[in-house]
Amino acid sequence: MIEGSLMHWGDKRMANVTMISGGKELSLTVDNGSMCETKKLFRADLRCISNGRDVTAAVFNCGEFDVVRGDVQSMATAMNWLQRSEWGFSR
Repeated sequence: MIEGSLMHWGDKRMANVTMISGGKELSLTVDNGSMCETKKLFRADLRCISNGRDVTAAVFNCGEFDVVRGDVQSMATAMNWLQRSEWGFSR
């Protein structure tokens, strides 16, 4: 299933798309940056959730609070994780 939402606060705009497969969720959020100086949504980040638990750090081998920027390579990694029935978190 794929769900989406759009949020708007003054000049700040943000869109979120969540792809769900079983107990896994891949969340892609795109916004127009912290300074809200542009109308274009250009800053993207990813989060991977498994059974309600944030596993982004394990999927991307990064720190627990690191931001995983959305680009072609990180999106491919996240989609591979979403589609796998098992994930040993080894890269």
